[in-house]
Amino acid sequence: MKLVFDDGTDNGWNRERVLERLSQATLPPGVIPQMGTDWSPVGQIYFFTLHSTNPQCDVMELKSIEDWVVEKNLKAVPDIVDVATFGGPTREYQVRVDPNKLISYGLNIAQVEQQLTNNNVNAGGSFLEAGLQQINVREVGLVRNVPDIEDTVLVTKGGTALRVKDIAVVSQGPKIRLGQFARAIRREDGKILDNDDVVSAWVPMRKGADAEAALRGLHAKVEELNDRILPRGVKIVPFIDRSDLVHHTTRTVLHNLTEGIILVVIILLMFLGNFRGAVIVALTIPFSLLFASTCLKLKGIPANLLSLGALDFGMVVDGAVVMVENIVRHLNRNEGALTTQEKIFEAAHEVQRPVFLPSLSSSRPTCPSSLCSASKAGCLSRWPGPWRSRCWARFCSQSWWRRSFPACSLPGRRASGTTRSCCGSLASIAPPSGGPSRCAG
Repeated sequence: MKLVFDDGTDNGWNRERVLERLSQATLPPGVIPQMGTDWSPVGQIYFFTLHSTNPQCDVMELKSIEDWVVEKNLKAVPDIVDVATFGGPTREYQVRVDPNKLISYGLNIAQVEQQLTNNNVNAGGSFLEAGLQQINVREVGLVRNVPDIEDTVLVTKGGTALRVKDIAVVSQGPKIRLGQFARAIRREDGKILDNDDVVSAWVPMRKGADAEAALRGLHAKVEELNDRILPRGVKIVPFIDRSDLVHHTTRTVLHNLTEGIILVVIILLMFLGNFRGAVIVALTIPFSLLFASTCLKLKGIPANLLSLGALDFGMVVDGAVVMVENIVRHLNRNEGALTTQEKIFEAAHEVQRPVFLPSLSSSRPTCPSSLCSASKAGCLSRWPGPWRSRCWARFCSQSWWRRSFPACSLPGRRASGTTRSCCGSLASIAPPSGGPSRCAG
């Protein structure tokens, strides 16, 4: 069962509520529900394989190292919630019982299984007093190797112990496999190295955690494993690392930002002939990027591939180019009655609405789709009828709108046949329901 919660909710609180409901559920005997790890689809930050140059470590030994050494150490890193392992045969102890001997001694498989389970546990023996101290007594009975299983006593008859090795053959072997993981490496010289059986894993981080901090801790733990913990010749070799992707994306953004600033300055110098105007327009690029990054920081959104890809400064430059070009045009006029500040104010006021409408239409695709209906009328079609009518009437009553689009009529006036052409670029603004003007074509 998969539960998906809203992004704005507290994930820890949601998981607590799920645990409370699970404890109240009535399930069949033997069914125990367990909650999965807390990670999101974008939390896969590290992929690696175990590589061995030691001839004593085969694929099954690497799988054991992955399960019992690597996985436990990586889970100790903050914000790392799981390690998903693939490939490699799983080592297991296999007891192959001779059915003839089993029958001759009057035993069955269930008794053998029960004795093996009972002899593979630790036991406590209270404590011993030594002066003012207490010494705890503990017996370690976990199975460590094949001889421990072979010496396990099944039953005693006439003072003679019947052991597992008397009725069965004990050995280590691979568990029945359901799949296999392979990896091919293409070298720079074009040669392909194909390994048809490798041990690999990927590491997810906790949902909402900082990927950069989690990767720093993960890199430190991997370095410790490679240098001091893993056997000689066994190394963790990453093949996908989120930090490499983020750094590459960041370099790409900075490279595009630099090229965009230089290109805007050159083009404006060619067409405007004003260095200050070109610099002002170019400065809107880093400031818009800074504003977007600040909003991401305030909202707690990490710098990943999705958030960095959404930082777009092209739409901001469009409005700045129109505004600065009109200001430069007004400043070059010989109007002695107006001061420089008044010329700038008049030029900005002249184009503020034409600049605002394209910016609004450019930001329209970023609106959540849940705010809009399936019809072509757009977002305003979800508003109540009276509110929509008032907004549309107020919008069409503006003098600049009537001058720019005379074919679009007010409520109560009949629109001409060219209404569709004049309002085709404003598909997100709907006319009043049942009104004479159909401008949402």
